[in-house]
Amino acid sequence: MDKGYGVDVIYLDYRKAFDTVPHQRLLAKLKMIGISGDLLEWIKDFLHNRLMRVIVNGECSRWSQVWSGIPQGSILGPLLFLLFVNDLPSWITTHIRMFADDTKIWTTIACNEDVNKLQKNLDNLSSWSTKWLLQFNPEK
Repeated sequence: MDKGYGVDVIYLDYRKAFDTVPHQRLLAKLKMIGISGDLLEWIKDFLHNRLMRVIVNGECSRWSQVWSGIPQGSILGPLLFLLFVNDLPSWITTHIRMFADDTKIWTTIACNEDVNKLQKNLDNLSSWSTKWLLQFNPEK
């Protein structure tokens, strides 16, 4: 900005981030980064065979199998989420900062090429989101 150019910043938030991480894709990513053997089996056991139900006004729903999401309230949950999104910066050529389930990308806009570069990064984020089934929340 000191040089007279604008800076475009885009703030992104995942839709129900911890609740929608697909277990099988998370386990595939863990394998890709070298987690295997007993540790991978332990994480798999941590994620699988989880059940949930809803209680409203004292009435309980039936128990249902949970196929996605990382258990919140555990020490392992945030770590697993960070490992799941850890490759996201490699899809971006502009500046990026991530904190938990929030992502921010930005670049100086000095010419149309910079605008195109930022748009390409948004397209890359969309592709990543589609590939890994973790959607951004456009309302935020």
